[in-house]
Amino acid sequence: MNTFTIAHLWFTVAVDTTIVMDVFKGSALRGAWQSHLRTLYCAQSDQTDPLHQSLCPVCFLLSRETGSGEDRRPYAFLPPLTSQTTFAPGERFAFGISLFGQTVDFLPYLVLAVGQMGQVQGLGKPIHATTRGRYRRGTFHLVSIEEINPLSGERRFLLEEGSTMVQTPRLLVDEHQIVMASDALLEKLAAGENRLAIHFLTPMRIVQDRHLVKQPRFTPFLARLLDRVSALRSQFSQEPPLSREEKGALLALASRVDLVVDATRWWDIKGRSTRLQRAQPLGGFVGRVVYQAPNTEIWRPLLPWLLWGQSTQVGKNVVKGCGWYVMESSGAILLPESVKDSV
Repeated sequence: MNTFTIAHLWFTVAVDTTIVMDVFKGSALRGAWQSHLRTLYCAQSDQTDPLHQSLCPVCFLLSRETGSGEDRRPYAFLPPLTSQTTFAPGERFAFGISLFGQTVDFLPYLVLAVGQMGQVQGLGKPIHATTRGRYRRGTFHLVSIEEINPLSGERRFLLEEGSTMVQTPRLLVDEHQIVMASDALLEKLAAGENRLAIHFLTPMRIVQDRHLVKQPRFTPFLARLLDRVSALRSQFSQEPPLSREEKGALLALASRVDLVVDATRWWDIKGRSTRLQRAQPLGGFVGRVVYQAPNTEIWRPLLPWLLWGQSTQVGKNVVKGCGWYVMESSGAILLPESVKDSV
């Protein structure tokens, strides 16, 4: 049986000409990568034929979703968390891309797209004047690629600095690791009054019954998490989606989890949607919360889903880097050494 796995890759780049971005950088990174990937590899990017989309790497990676309208693309960006907005020549920064299921097979296309977008497409705001009276974005070159497993803490270079050889990822998050991490986390929660702390690192934009949820209440958060993880597992592996009864049982448990500490704030930001050709709201809550359950048996069936959610991200606009969170006691490490200080 084809089981669900996730690869987390971090790309470290070095700036060649000054790059200026907004504080939230996910939208700019994803937009530049998407535009260059489509232009470079697929002359038929508007193809809707299922056979074409299954065979063409670009259309597989970038095809828009159908059905429910929920975002089920096979990747998600992890933007730099630093508040720095201007990067001078010689400076470095890193960003991540999470790949779901068989998407990891298209790694060569991702590597080429990241490297070439830095030189051809550029990144950020167009601030450099050209001889034709136009302005172009700043540029960078790819330095290294590192894979990181957030549950085990293992890390490995797929592309080392100065090398041209890209290794195949092997530190994938899988079901066995989720179960092991869940058992370990359950013991920690039992020893800590069943309190679970979560850090929302990028805007968590949750919609419930067509209304924007501006407080980090546990049940709406978990409902969107269940929808996303269940759909990803169904789409990118052979695992069946949650039934209505299974989801209902989990949400009944979630209703018994209280929000006891709320140190979040609303981060109101906007990005640009190429598909919609207009500004797109990306705002959501960020910061730290603590949830508390009456006992460990409430947490037991919920923790595996929460651990998956750390790797899939949750809510709206995850492809642009939104909805990224980590649980304080899970041992999650999802940053290369070069960017840890910015958290």
